[in-house]
Amino acid sequence: MNMAYSQVISLCRKEWRIVMDTPLGYVMAVAFLIVCGFFFESNLFLMGQADMRAWFSILSLLLMFFIPAMAMRMLADEKRSGTFELLATMPITTMSIVWGKYLALWLQIMVLLALTLLYPLTLSWLGDLDMGQVLASYAAAVLLASSYAAVCLYASAITRYEVVAYVLGFVMLLLVFLLSKAMPTFSPGVQDWMVLLSPLSHYQSMLRGLIRLSDVMFFITMSGVFLTLTWFELERRRWR
Repeated sequence: MNMAYSQVISLCRKEWRIVMDTPLGYVMAVAFLIVCGFFFESNLFLMGQADMRAWFSILSLLLMFFIPAMAMRMLADEKRSGTFELLATMPITTMSIVWGKYLALWLQIMVLLALTLLYPLTLSWLGDLDMGQVLASYAAAVLLASSYAAVCLYASAITRYEVVAYVLGFVMLLLVFLLSKAMPTFSPGVQDWMVLLSPLSHYQSMLRGLIRLSDVMFFITMSGVFLTLTWFELERRRWR
């Protein structure tokens, strides 16, 4: 257990060094904050009240664009450069590789979300902000981003080209979004199943300020499913 833990931490640190030593991470952070700030200010002036629900709704769309870009090189670059074969020959388990990459990606996303905490702090000075709802919304954003990260890591595992990994990750997330928007066109019975299986439905439910165990478990399960698929893909390649 201690060896597996140290392997995960070592891989996570390696990914962090790559992010910190290259301009990609900084460009991603600046672009994310600029886009988020634009929509935050737009909603603030349009609504004229201390409320962040509209911004959190838009945040789910922004994550669809940024998370695939952050995840695309995680495994695709290892396969393209041949370093994955080097990893495969080392005494490190495939699951440790998956968790190390996922943890690094998850921490990058958490840093970006943490930087947006400036927005509720600003609103709390300007008006009476419901901090309970804001905290529940941030919890929802963390869970949604975590599941998106697992999806995009899987996309990076099934190709050796970063651009292809981005497109695959984005398309998978886009399909989730489009199915959620098309939900009213289906029969009531189908809609009930779609609500249960749609991450955006669970996300919107949490934005109301109520964190239900069923919503939390859905995102944990979704992340687990795609991390398992990533492990299966890497394991298949490792022993091929």
